[in-house]
Amino acid sequence: MRTLAMGELDKRRRALFSKLKLDSALFYSGDEAGKPNPSFSYFAGCAIDTCYLLLKRRGGSLLTHKMNHGAAKEISHYPARLMGADRTAYLKNACGRGRVGYCFGESSALRLQALREKAKLKLANIDGQVYEIRGRKSQSELASVAASARIARKILEKLHPWECKTESELAARLKIEALKAGAEVSFEPIVASGKNSRFPHHLAGKTRLGEMVLVDFGVKCQGYCSDFTRCYFRKRNSRQEAAYGKCKEAFGGFLQGLSECRTGSCAARLSEKILKKRGLPPLVHSIGHGIGLEVHEYPHLGKSSKDRLETGTVLAIEPAAYYKSFGVRFEEMVVYTKNGWKLI
Repeated sequence: MRTLAMGELDKRRRALFSKLKLDSALFYSGDEAGKPNPSFSYFAGCAIDTCYLLLKRRGGSLLTHKMNHGAAKEISHYPARLMGADRTAYLKNACGRGRVGYCFGESSALRLQALREKAKLKLANIDGQVYEIRGRKSQSELASVAASARIARKILEKLHPWECKTESELAARLKIEALKAGAEVSFEPIVASGKNSRFPHHLAGKTRLGEMVLVDFGVKCQGYCSDFTRCYFRKRNSRQEAAYGKCKEAFGGFLQGLSECRTGSCAARLSEKILKKRGLPPLVHSIGHGIGLEVHEYPHLGKSSKDRLETGTVLAIEPAAYYKSFGVRFEEMVVYTKNGWKLI
């Protein structure tokens, strides 16, 4: 993860408490063997497992156990405090008597139960407010997203799928190219050949690469993700290439109209109009998604979404068309600037 200045962490903390009528906010980083909580690293400025970040309106501290206390002292911007053997009691004293917002990621159930029943803390889930703050990227975050996007685009531009024999071999090649570029894949690459391209989240297998290959691929660089989809054609196929061309046109039309949208639901309605106008079938997934520390994050672009689209919002837009014998998809990343939506 990229190095953060304390000033940026202060801005994030102030943004959080401007949305909360709470006395403190408690984040859990994630278990050693589990999925890390990206919201923890967003506010802590570092990634370290099995510890808590306690934020107050005027500061914060990293609460650790003995195993990772030394590492925490070296990498944490906030003071590292060693919790005692009774961590629940320690957290109770550290949080105090006021209302405590919590954001624990996927490691929540048992820890919440202990804090509620044993520590008697007054807890309130703040996931929604946290996701909204993360959805509006700072200039330094946008620089990291752009770096991730450049690496992924370059790999896809230089890709020659038929140098590999099977879907799984091409997926492995993509992972290697990401590592060679100083990054890692942001999700398991989707490589779908022939009829497999009908399935949006096809898992690469032993299928030999045919005349057309769909590749959905992204990398993680400096902690931030990218996500792109391209279709490759070995031989001319007027129907498949025409459908892919319409997806590209739909992307352009959608981007042009997106500046009039302020919510995810507006973007969803716009996508329906754009796809219908170009003779493409209705999507079986949303037109796109927010992207940043995670591949899929705020804002959601569903029909009922009230998520806000504002300056600093980064989206992956993916118009697609799925038929009985094949599917095509074109995916690009864009950012909302003061001058409108731009490729990132």
